[in-house]
Amino acid sequence: MPTPRRRRVLIGAAVAGGLVVVAAAVLGYGVLRGGWFNPGSEEGTSAGFKPTAGPKGIPAASSWPQYGFDANRTRANPDLDLAPPYRVRWSYDAGSLLEFPPVVGGGRVIVGTNDGVALALDQQTGRVVWSRRLVGQMASSPALAPGLALFTTTRGRLVALDPATGRRLWGFKAGRSIESSPLVADGSAYVGTLDGQVLRVDLATHRPVWAARAGGDVKASLALAGPTVVIGDYSGHISAFRRTDGHLVWRATSPGGAFRGSGRFYAGPAVAYGRVYLGNVNGRVLALDAASGQRAWLRVLGDFVYSSAAVDRRLVLVGSYDHRLHALDAVTGRERWSFDAGERISGSPSVIGRYAYVSTLARRGAAGATYAVDVTTGRRVWTFPDGRYSPAVAVEGMLVLTGRERLYGLVPR
Repeated sequence: MPTPRRRRVLIGAAVAGGLVVVAAAVLGYGVLRGGWFNPGSEEGTSAGFKPTAGPKGIPAASSWPQYGFDANRTRANPDLDLAPPYRVRWSYDAGSLLEFPPVVGGGRVIVGTNDGVALALDQQTGRVVWSRRLVGQMASSPALAPGLALFTTTRGRLVALDPATGRRLWGFKAGRSIESSPLVADGSAYVGTLDGQVLRVDLATHRPVWAARAGGDVKASLALAGPTVVIGDYSGHISAFRRTDGHLVWRATSPGGAFRGSGRFYAGPAVAYGRVYLGNVNGRVLALDAASGQRAWLRVLGDFVYSSAAVDRRLVLVGSYDHRLHALDAVTGRERWSFDAGERISGSPSVIGRYAYVSTLARRGAAGATYAVDVTTGRRVWTFPDGRYSPAVAVEGMLVLTGRERLYGLVPR
């Protein structure tokens, strides 16, 4: 079941007697001293950085059509004129964990719940327009394409529903399980599977254009990077596949940690300025050249990184289990500021207007909180008493905030 347990790194083996004490002491010492999270960072230079190579094909202000907003997964719409404080216009109790945010388009807020229900709400009122139970659970965001709302499920299905009515249009069985949010580009949906496949599925024929192999299980979502699509996997590899035929263009290896598997990628990549930015679960954030896979810089944070990055104003914003939202220089990786949220950050931030939104994990299953901070300074400007993972998407005039089990339609006061 795709619950918060999937976000933990499980370490340990049965060791008897005094060896347990010794191992615990060594582990504690390592963590207190920075441990495997702090062997040193490397800063980059402007070599290969393309200051004008921002995201392409920005969606209209009236939509947030897929996870990460655009096909580059920058999670940023800096041109949207929307700012806190907000008031609640409507709220909807989904009755189940909302691990990933909705998409918005055509006056609908469309989301999948952790217990396998796909539903659409009226954007202005929060009223349920349609609801449909799918086969399997959902640990991903849907995506909008012309005339289609696309969902992936833990039963390995890519399902297309009519976004106006919820009627099932077609389905495709892709693999053992899919936790990857569909990437819509080229008239296709790109997804990764838990058995290591990466597929391009044609939205007109509902058939695969190509299938390729990642280095390991894929939990994250692909991002568009020029002529390629890129993805990190649970074997600790980052791969770039040619969009036209799935040919492997390059594959890079995650810098490892002190424990087997700690270099794996749960976070998905964000692409901007000719670079690929992503973090791994041993606390490293990487910048790679999008054309070659060569490392541009490496930054080590204080704890696990499950958060996909948002990229805006030449900053890479990424949350960590060290309770902080870190703003890293997109050119060099140097930290420009950090915001202490007071709790672990697992979900991905988003940038709307001049504010970054981030949510925290609370203890014992309680609702967390969502914060808005100034992108340029990291100063907190607003707090909302619900949140857990990826907090907010937005369209003109409305912020749609994702709580633990509840969606909120917020408008400026």
